[in-house]
Amino acid sequence: MFVILIIFLTIINPSIQSDQPSLKLTFIPDEEYYTSDHQIDILCELLNPNNNTTIPQLWYVDLKTSRRTPIIRLFINKPPDDAPDLLKKNSNKRIEYIKKNHLRIKNLQLQDSARYDCDCPNCEQQLEPQRRFLQVMRIVKPRWHIEPGWPIQENAKTTIKCTVDDFYPYVSHKIIHNHHEMNDGKSVLPNTNTFPQKFSWEASVTPTADWHNQTLQCTVTQGNTEQHALKVLDVSFCYNY
Repeated sequence: MFVILIIFLTIINPSIQSDQPSLKLTFIPDEEYYTSDHQIDILCELLNPNNNTTIPQLWYVDLKTSRRTPIIRLFINKPPDDAPDLLKKNSNKRIEYIKKNHLRIKNLQLQDSARYDCDCPNCEQQLEPQRRFLQVMRIVKPRWHIEPGWPIQENAKTTIKCTVDDFYPYVSHKIIHNHHEMNDGKSVLPNTNTFPQKFSWEASVTPTADWHNQTLQCTVTQGNTEQHALKVLDVSFCYNY
């Protein structure tokens, strides 16, 4: 009888746990990165509520200032003076308050990138808050810069530099010279809390004659896409008579 009781409790325990109140923050469609001009619905929900549980709250969090603003009808339809700029610049009604804790953003733009929180500060039972980042991509091609000039000179110190300006978001980068990765350059990576972002990588090299017609490739992953800059090297030879 004791063994049967243990088996019974083991079976029902997961179902008991699954019926506990919990928070759910949903992006529809559910993607890691979003492209401009698309639409997203953001919902903050309380699953398995009990009679003593209050309503949860959806928050907009500015990536640059970390300021949290509750998503309520007033802030969307008639934003006060201290509301975030994103909400105050909503004259075309791109951002819609659908219902409590349900926000819709149409025609997504870079400036819509933000963090969203779902919590329940007044719930009797402490619930784990949910957090997600809305990242709207701006894709820009990398560019190569060669100094002091072009073509590059054999056996002369040369600076090679790859840059990307005003893009979002940075994920990773890779520099390839003649099919081999270069790891000795200096990178300036963007601050993850700002957008748009800037990236640069540079190295000082001394080209030799065999560099002629070799390739440099700069790959910067932006969101879910890789952007490439390819440069075929033109080396001016030094002739010794």
